[in-house]
Amino acid sequence: MRPLTPTSTAAIAVLASVASSSVSANTFPFPTPTFRYEPFSSLSTTSQNIAEEKLGYVEVTWNNHGLAPIEHTGWVGLSSNERDGASLLGHTQDTWDCFINHYEGYSWDDLAEKGVQTHFIELGWTQAHWEHTADTIVPTDARWWGQLTDNEKRAANGICYFKDNWDKHDMNPNPSFFPHPVPNFRYRPWDELDAVSQNVAANMMNYTEDKWNSLGTSVVEKNTFLNLGSEQRAGAMDLGFYTHTWDCFINHYLAYFWSSFHDDLLVAIETLGWNEAMWSGQVNLVPPSENKIWIDLTPEERAAATRLCYFKEIWDEEPIPRWYDYEAGMNTVVTTGGPVPQDIDLEIFEITGYAGKAPGDVGTVVYTATGAEVEEKESSSSYRLVSLSALAFVLPMGAFLFV
Repeated sequence: MRPLTPTSTAAIAVLASVASSSVSANTFPFPTPTFRYEPFSSLSTTSQNIAEEKLGYVEVTWNNHGLAPIEHTGWVGLSSNERDGASLLGHTQDTWDCFINHYEGYSWDDLAEKGVQTHFIELGWTQAHWEHTADTIVPTDARWWGQLTDNEKRAANGICYFKDNWDKHDMNPNPSFFPHPVPNFRYRPWDELDAVSQNVAANMMNYTEDKWNSLGTSVVEKNTFLNLGSEQRAGAMDLGFYTHTWDCFINHYLAYFWSSFHDDLLVAIETLGWNEAMWSGQVNLVPPSENKIWIDLTPEERAAATRLCYFKEIWDEEPIPRWYDYEAGMNTVVTTGGPVPQDIDLEIFEITGYAGKAPGDVGTVVYTATGAEVEEKESSSSYRLVSLSALAFVLPMGAFLFV
């Protein structure tokens, strides 16, 4: 079967679980740039052109907060052309630095001058963490919004974070049952890839034909998206991946700290039999589900596996050429429009509200175990993957990382 075993049995999660709490209302220091929280397809053609031509956005990086390189630069670091583009979209220096950059582009002393350093301190940051000289990680940097205390949420509001941008809400269209869009390009055998994709996979991500055709065997797939090397991450984006699709369909959250599991992810991991001691290597045991093939999993375990973006062929470690339809020129096992997995019991997610997605919907309607439509409850189906460092795409050492 597809091993769920964490990549290092010696790794120990260092963050304590924090009880979920809620702040009655978000309070920000500046007006919210609401246009930035609309899907790219909802923007006017003019705004799309400005975002692309002046700020370097593409649809994927617009639809995932914190992914575009431009967002890791403070207002004063933008070129005049970039500032012009940001202004045309509706930004001011204050809204850009707070809602978009979250002050990543400034020094620790700058934070004090701007009156926001106390917010970072409340969130666990120190000067050493900010300057990458600390040997620990910032505790809140590996928590979802629902795991923050009320005081931490207020501090996060002070630097213009709220649930959606803290949890990196995925605004990309998702026509699949799974929690994020299916990266179908990854389910093409090596010999069916175009020459450009083969070159990117081989030279930027160190794939070989064998490792590409057997998911989970490449070292690069043992890591979270934001902890990939810069060239590997660039290669993954060139292929079409982004944070959510990589971490779910490729890494299956294997490189997460136990304390980073929350809501439906925690339900899924625990349903498969894992506990903190097993996951962190404190005991030399794995749950029985690790030794089962897909057909032997219980309906509850199969439901849990689908939340981690597994399907039968991947769980059972079948090489892609075995289930790719060469005649049709596509994989017919899992497609963007379905089919909805059978013999799964989604009632395990009743408390969190996660129940899969109806094909064609973007989180507004979900399936129950019987296929009936229900009103979606508020849940954390996206997850905390953010670094507030002053360097683009640099995470504190160890964040979501076992290797």
